[in-house]
Amino acid sequence: MYLPFWSAEINVEIPPWFPYGRDYTPVSVNRFFDSALESIAASSMDMNSEFLFLASPTVGCVGNLPRERFFRHEPENFFNLGFLMIFGFSDEIEKALMLSVVKLEAAKGLMMGVTTCALWRDDIFVKRMKAIAIVSDDPFYDCSEYLKGLAKLLEAVRNIVHAPKLSYYAEKFGYDRFVIKLEGTDPYTIRTSQIISEIEDDGVREIVGGSPQIDFPPFFGLSITITQN
Repeated sequence: MYLPFWSAEINVEIPPWFPYGRDYTPVSVNRFFDSALESIAASSMDMNSEFLFLASPTVGCVGNLPRERFFRHEPENFFNLGFLMIFGFSDEIEKALMLSVVKLEAAKGLMMGVTTCALWRDDIFVKRMKAIAIVSDDPFYDCSEYLKGLAKLLEAVRNIVHAPKLSYYAEKFGYDRFVIKLEGTDPYTIRTSQIISEIEDDGVREIVGGSPQIDFPPFFGLSITITQN
């Protein structure tokens, strides 16, 4: 893993009817939002990941999860403004997204890191998954050019590595959705290592560095909640 950790967990509310177990439209559902997002969803699935959702003032709340207004409205931080994009974690998608920051002009100002995404249904915890969050704290960031560039880049990477056409079979036969846990069997192992790093004295920190963690930027609005670690 190459990316740092975000300092927050993202909490997502999914409706009772959401096809968490088997999904028959994990790619094509995104064509109602944007053709670039449909391409991104297909490429990410072919690279053992999944495009989960995107929130921005220009596009709204879209993706595989938001088939209803699904964001939790409590307990801590909320936002409508700014840009957030979430992918399920895989080594392949991590490398491709890092490449997008280098290659795409529209990616300037974006930050990305690994986080946990907790799914809730009627206030009942369902799953916690490992994910990659791409964020801009610019409240008026226009993501349209980044999405177009990212769609082309992911398709190019997918063709170069000859990724299997998982998205085709997912659409044809259904996708059994699963989650990838954090290394160490559960996120608490990761959090323990971060706490140990954070209580090191200044002399040690100057030599070995601190926790591989970046602060989640402050957002404003009424769409999503994050739980600070």
